[in-house]
Amino acid sequence: MGSFGVILYSVLIWFRWVGTIGLTIVIMFYVVSVTATSKVSLVKIVGVVGSGLVGVALFWMLPTAVNYVRSDTNVILPDHPIGSYR
Repeated sequence: MGSFGVILYSVLIWFRWVGTIGLTIVIMFYVVSVTATSKVSLVKIVGVVGSGLVGVALFWMLPTAVNYVRSDTNVILPDHPIGSYR
């Protein structure tokens, strides 16, 4: 892997961790605000935490899915024209 690949991989890992931590903080603030403003309903808390976990999981998988799509486009539409450069 070249130096550009290492930089992109480092940015990917940083983006994932910052996003995951940010989503976790937002979810926790929302859970606290819901429980402080209304009666504590177990179903509501489980729903909020469950949807937050799904959001974090999708956020974690999104860069990987984009990378797979990017790499598969070279199979469908090559970087070079039919024939070759001469």
